[in-house]
Amino acid sequence: MTRDQIQLQLREIFAQYLGTSSVASQGLVPPSVTDGKLYEAHVLGQVVKHLVEDEGYSLVLVGGKKIQLKTSPGPINRNYPRIELRKSGALVAELWTDVEFLSLSFCVKNSSTPTSGDFHELDILIVDHGLSGRPRYDAIWLGVECKNTGYAKNLLREILGVRREMSLLTDMQTTRFKLWPRAFVRAEPASCLLVYSSDPKVQEYSAPGEIFGIDFVHEPT
Repeated sequence: MTRDQIQLQLREIFAQYLGTSSVASQGLVPPSVTDGKLYEAHVLGQVVKHLVEDEGYSLVLVGGKKIQLKTSPGPINRNYPRIELRKSGALVAELWTDVEFLSLSFCVKNSSTPTSGDFHELDILIVDHGLSGRPRYDAIWLGVECKNTGYAKNLLREILGVRREMSLLTDMQTTRFKLWPRAFVRAEPASCLLVYSSDPKVQEYSAPGEIFGIDFVHEPT
């Protein structure tokens, strides 16, 4: 997809599922941005659609008139816009882009100051509402990694490492979701983890995800 096509798609999705004007999506993709960020914007639109159609959430854009993908990851900054997830009018979670979370290993150590190896970034993150800074691993509902590139085994190893820092392998647990992306996962805490890739080969690496609760999705550009 071209930048203009992605912008048009986002305007339509944001208008339908968030009730926003075209202003909200116009600023999502900055004028100068990588193909990876364009793909992230495309995937964000798909996530929004699933949350409404499959899970029945009401989505509300708050904190500004438009949401914009950041050029570098960091902690949650409540001065930035985010998408609220609501059920029966009640705020239950928030969706952020390009956010770093504090790892399981860091929290187990009970250290006070994280070093570079103690936090990891995900392109799209749904967490408990009202948080600031880097959310803990056990505040995560859903993490999404977007790869507009050839998918190879090194990327599989990378996402398996991320999963290990989000949860421990255990018996089936109930997630925060009824259907999408999955209702049950062998993980404690029971967070969901998704990998979207423009490369159809991503599905060749999906076998470990059946055990560790990672869903691999081929989403063409």
